[in-house]
Amino acid sequence: MFGLLFAGNMLLATAQVPECSAELCWSVSPAFCVAATVEQNCEAQLTVSWSSTKAENVCLYFAQQQMQCWQQAQQGQWQQELNWPGKTQVRLQNDRQVLLQKELIVLSRQPEKRRRLVAPWSVF
Repeated sequence: MFGLLFAGNMLLATAQVPECSAELCWSVSPAFCVAATVEQNCEAQLTVSWSSTKAENVCLYFAQQQMQCWQQAQQGQWQQELNWPGKTQVRLQNDRQVLLQKELIVLSRQPEKRRRLVAPWSVF
């Protein structure tokens, strides 16, 4: 189910994630952002929550920046107002590997410029 939230001239959509039976689960919201123009960045409050069946040492990364770390935790929650252009990665990782990863997408209400199919001039 997708809920809609209007913020300024942007439309944010958040995905409701059902309960998870996997060993490590997470929820990232908003899943995508719709900006008014192609050049506009997404500015939204990003919320991440995760849970694990066992205690983990994990860190949350937004793009290449470390945002939060948890030591021997079975769950965690993080929230912050962020600004990002285009596609950006959010990931949860331990010392050895990336455990979970999601790509945040910025869409635009402004249509892409269409490529002209014929030359702008003609001999005839």
